[in-house]
Amino acid sequence: MKKKLLILVVFLGTISFTNAQSIGDVTKAASKASTAAVPGFDVASLANQVMGVLSPKLKLTDAQKPIVNSLVNETLNKKKNILPTMATDKAGYTSKMTTTRESFISKMKKNISPTQFDALTSLLPKSASAVTPLAKMLY
Repeated sequence: MKKKLLILVVFLGTISFTNAQSIGDVTKAASKASTAAVPGFDVASLANQVMGVLSPKLKLTDAQKPIVNSLVNETLNKKKNILPTMATDKAGYTSKMTTTRESFISKMKKNISPTQFDALTSLLPKSASAVTPLAKMLY
């Protein structure tokens, strides 16, 4: 009787251990999937790319560069916070990004000249399908 009980305990222990291992594997797979769904979003790198486009195209002055850089970083950080909702709430993501995009444009209008603003509007992508740093930031 004691041998049967011991064998039963070892058997159940083995099953529990195996299930615990497979649950850990499922958890790891799920976390990898969620990471793959939203690729890394490097704010600093993208900010440098956006400034690399805006500075020469808008002919930003030395006084304007830190202001515009700050607005670019602010917009990118907002997007980084909104980005996880893209997979779960597409409409909410689109709405929040539209608000963020409009905020960026209105703040830029206040900090650059009308000529520079005209140049900016010609640079702004019309949709997310454009493959530019500005599209990556604004959509």
